[in-house]
Amino acid sequence: MSRGSRVTRVTGQLTDGSRGSRVKKCVSRCHLWLNLPHALCSAAARVPEKISVSDVDVLGVTSVDDELFVLLDRDYDQVVVYSVDDYRLLGHLSLPAVKKHHFGDVASCVRHRCLYMSDYTNSCTHRYDLASGGMGRWSVPGKPRCLSVTPSSNLLVACQLPHKLVELSADSGQCVREMVLQSGIEYPWHAVQLTTGQYVVCHGLWGGLHRVCIVDDDGRVTHSYGDQPGCDVGQQLLGCSCHLAVDEDSRSIFVADQRNGRVVLLSTTLDFVRHVVDGLSGAQRLYIDHSSRRLYVAPYFGDVVVIQL
Repeated sequence: MSRGSRVTRVTGQLTDGSRGSRVKKCVSRCHLWLNLPHALCSAAARVPEKISVSDVDVLGVTSVDDELFVLLDRDYDQVVVYSVDDYRLLGHLSLPAVKKHHFGDVASCVRHRCLYMSDYTNSCTHRYDLASGGMGRWSVPGKPRCLSVTPSSNLLVACQLPHKLVELSADSGQCVREMVLQSGIEYPWHAVQLTTGQYVVCHGLWGGLHRVCIVDDDGRVTHSYGDQPGCDVGQQLLGCSCHLAVDEDSRSIFVADQRNGRVVLLSTTLDFVRHVVDGLSGAQRLYIDHSSRRLYVAPYFGDVVVIQL
């Protein structure tokens, strides 16, 4: 597909009968917009692409092998499945346990070939097995927000009420660790464990601090970026830093700065590098596909932006 095309529409339909039971066949269309204005991204980044989804809130993006999964906030066909290579629409996953307004995020584990979805209302996470199509429900000792998978393949859950991190075993779903966060970390949204064993946590809701923090094994802050909510880059201000994507190969941390409608790039020591993209209608979810070197940005409402790193 040439980048000179302004709008390209493609239609996808599953033809592999062995997979028809897990992905609902469909003939809906997905739209891929190219040649967006260069003002959306810094000169160091390529022109972003855009995946159009239905007029519904996007709760998260993840991938396993050659499939891209987008979680939508609705009661049916909640997970849209695309081809990673060309964003061709493959189908939907309709999950009866996934209810509108209950969920906050989706994550995936390549090793166990499954999807995880957080359920704030019912204080649990749901596990969907991509091979069998089976669903499991794991209790969480707190109100789960966003999810990530640790280097050891366990599930890491950022919880509010109380403010802590919870690690669940990938094999059993049992809680293997709870980390109470330092008192200044209020309303944690997302956490990612680094290969060093430390954790990156983003937090902040209304008043108080809106930051990205590096915390140690005891939940104590060792580095931080941000302060009171705001938009001034010179003062290192964020407006509801609600999601992270970490690329340890390039020692980079991408931050969804929701209220300012932008993605902020920090170093792994939390030094400001640049804005990756701005002018969004509330960036709220991030995902890096390390194999393709693509960053997916899901705004509060609207299309998913894809940036080639």
